[in-house]
Amino acid sequence: MGLNESLIYALPQELVGKVSVLLTILQALGGVIILYVIFGVISLVINRKKNKQIELINKNLEEIKVLLYKK
Repeated sequence: MGLNESLIYALPQELVGKVSVLLTILQALGGVIILYVIFGVISLVINRKKNKQIELINKNLEEIKVLLYKK
Protein backbone atom coordinates (compact mmCIF):
# COMPACT_ATOMS: atom_id res chain seq x y z
CA MET A 1 0.00 0.00 0.00
CA GLY A 2 2.94 2.31 0.44
CA LEU A 3 3.30 2.55 -3.31
CA ASN A 4 -0.31 3.71 -3.79
CA GLU A 5 -0.08 6.31 -1.05
CA SER A 6 3.16 7.70 -2.41
CA LEU A 7 1.57 7.90 -5.86
CA ILE A 8 -1.28 9.98 -4.48
CA TYR A 9 1.07 12.37 -2.73
CA ALA A 10 3.24 12.61 -5.86
CA LEU A 11 0.37 13.96 -7.98
CA PRO A 12 0.39 17.69 -8.59
CA GLN A 13 -2.17 19.68 -6.61
CA GLU A 14 -3.73 21.08 -9.82
CA LEU A 15 -4.44 17.56 -11.10
CA VAL A 16 -5.98 16.53 -7.79
CA GLY A 17 -8.21 19.62 -7.91
CA LYS A 18 -9.37 18.83 -11.45
CA VAL A 19 -10.12 15.23 -10.53
CA SER A 20 -12.09 16.46 -7.51
CA VAL A 21 -14.18 18.75 -9.73
CA LEU A 22 -14.75 15.89 -12.18
CA LEU A 23 -15.92 13.60 -9.39
CA THR A 24 -18.32 16.27 -8.12
CA ILE A 25 -19.77 16.70 -11.61
CA LEU A 26 -20.19 12.94 -11.99
CA GLN A 27 -21.96 12.71 -8.63
CA ALA A 28 -24.36 15.50 -9.64
CA LEU A 29 -24.98 13.81 -12.98
CA GLY A 30 -25.70 10.53 -11.19
CA GLY A 31 -28.24 12.29 -8.98
CA VAL A 32 -29.96 13.80 -11.99
CA ILE A 33 -30.12 10.40 -13.70
CA ILE A 34 -31.62 8.80 -10.58
CA LEU A 35 -34.28 11.54 -10.38
CA TYR A 36 -35.05 11.08 -14.10
CA VAL A 37 -35.54 7.33 -13.64
CA ILE A 38 -37.81 7.87 -10.62
CA PHE A 39 -39.86 10.42 -12.60
CA GLY A 40 -40.10 7.98 -15.50
CA VAL A 41 -41.42 5.18 -13.29
CA ILE A 42 -44.01 7.44 -11.67
CA SER A 43 -45.07 8.73 -15.09
CA LEU A 44 -45.41 5.18 -16.39
CA VAL A 45 -47.69 4.19 -13.50
CA ILE A 46 -49.88 7.27 -13.94
CA ASN A 47 -50.14 6.75 -17.70
CA ARG A 48 -51.16 3.12 -17.25
CA LYS A 49 -54.00 4.18 -14.94
CA LYS A 50 -55.13 6.84 -17.41
CA ASN A 51 -55.05 4.38 -20.30
CA LYS A 52 -57.17 1.90 -18.36
CA GLN A 53 -59.74 4.60 -17.67
CA ILE A 54 -59.79 5.65 -21.33
CA GLU A 55 -60.30 2.04 -22.42
CA LEU A 56 -63.20 1.70 -19.98
CA ILE A 57 -64.78 4.91 -21.29
CA ASN A 58 -64.43 3.69 -24.88
CA LYS A 59 -66.04 0.36 -23.99
CA ASN A 60 -68.95 2.13 -22.29
CA LEU A 61 -69.30 4.47 -25.27
CA GLU A 62 -69.55 1.52 -27.65
CA GLU A 63 -72.27 -0.02 -25.46
CA ILE A 64 -74.18 3.28 -25.47
CA LYS A 65 -73.91 3.49 -29.26
CA VAL A 66 -75.30 -0.02 -29.61
CA LEU A 67 -78.22 0.77 -27.30
CA LEU A 68 -79.01 3.99 -29.15
CA TYR A 69 -78.81 2.30 -32.52
CA LYS A 70 -81.32 -0.36 -31.43
CA LYS A 71 -83.91 2.27 -30.45
